[in-house]
Amino acid sequence: MATAHLPPWLHAPTVAGVRALWDKPVTLGNVLLSGVGIYTVTFLVSDIYTYYALLPQEMRGTNSANPLLYVFSGLIRSVRWLRGLDGTSTSALRRFVEKNKRRWPLYGRKFLGAGEVPVRRGPRAKIVVQGVPHRQVPQLLDEELEKNLKDQFRAFGAAHGLEIGDSKVEPNALALFLPPRSPSAKPHPEFLLPRSSMASAHEYVHIHGGESSLHLILAPLDAVEAIEKGWAVRFPLAGAPGPFGTQGRVMVYAPRDEGEVGVIMRLVEAGWEYLTVETEK
Repeated sequence: MATAHLPPWLHAPTVAGVRALWDKPVTLGNVLLSGVGIYTVTFLVSDIYTYYALLPQEMRGTNSANPLLYVFSGLIRSVRWLRGLDGTSTSALRRFVEKNKRRWPLYGRKFLGAGEVPVRRGPRAKIVVQGVPHRQVPQLLDEELEKNLKDQFRAFGAAHGLEIGDSKVEPNALALFLPPRSPSAKPHPEFLLPRSSMASAHEYVHIHGGESSLHLILAPLDAVEAIEKGWAVRFPLAGAPGPFGTQGRVMVYAPRDEGEVGVIMRLVEAGWEYLTVETEK
């Protein structure tokens, strides 16, 4: 009698009701919706577990506690999964260069010399999630090796008059900041955003604390080489509309030995060369 006051959807199912549901014809739409629902739940459970189980709090990236960021990141990952994107394809970058190098000749230039970057040995490092925050799965990294990377990073910044400090984009990350551009400088395609923007190219590189991968802006053709030779993957938002859509934004894998530290620092230098060169426009 008490259940008579409850809404219909709270009533306990009857045997007749279960049989009627069982005998109800199943449409293609119901099958598709069920499939999408099962995939979505499986994706979210696996994704959340991967993200929060593999990375401690201090390594999760920008605003990792913000639920809206996770929703945004989930949309990015879903689109990338549907399109089969994992950051290792360079076809979009090459198309971009061909389409835009007449307007901006700088896009057609390379700053890495022939043979300066060898093919990286072994498989690519694993990425935690194909979205943002964009981080490498932590690997065993010798403390001396990590210290050497950061020492060379700081020394490079000091030698080139760069500001060295905490990243404005990533928590627990060491960044290099380019000085303000002169008002009389020729336009550069990577400096259309104001210096105050989080996505500004003025913070052109940072090292992630705890696992020592780097986010770095390279010339598009240098980004192609770094990706194709196994040193980097393209940033998930690179090439997309919005402030973080810089074409040559990549994540460079953490070093595994002293030789790799040298290659990584050459990439850091190439990014600086690209962003400080006099443009032809």
